[in-house]
Amino acid sequence: MTGPGPGKIEIDCEKLIIISGTKTLTIIPRVYIHIKGWSLARVTHIDVEHDDLCEILNIKPREIIGGILINSKDNIEVKTRKAILKIYSKILTSLIPTNYRGGCVIGGKIGGVFIGVRKEIIRILEKYGEKHGYAPRRRLE
Repeated sequence: MTGPGPGKIEIDCEKLIIISGTKTLTIIPRVYIHIKGWSLARVTHIDVEHDDLCEILNIKPREIIGGILINSKDNIEVKTRKAILKIYSKILTSLIPTNYRGGCVIGGKIGGVFIGVRKEIIRILEKYGEKHGYAPRRRLE
């Protein structure tokens, strides 16, 4: 789901720098922490939304590529084989442990991309969601 919705907590994002080959591009996306069980989320993840993001990164909707997520103190870096994304968000850098380095995935979706993270980061994001009134939910049976 793209845009605001229940269980999607918008966080500040000053800018997103994309480095792909010899090209560098700066955009201002909308960034959300999307909590499991809300607005069709099967797992807690980070949404980065901008209309041209999939095209810029050359990722098709539903395509998933592996990457590494790094907290570089003033930004969150996501390195993939296609590009490097530098997300400048004070909230995100404060949530993810300093000097953290771990695997992640980036998936294309209509209107942007999502960043899937490891369990230890999911727990941190879900605690943040609980503070904002969105505890993770199981699928309805």
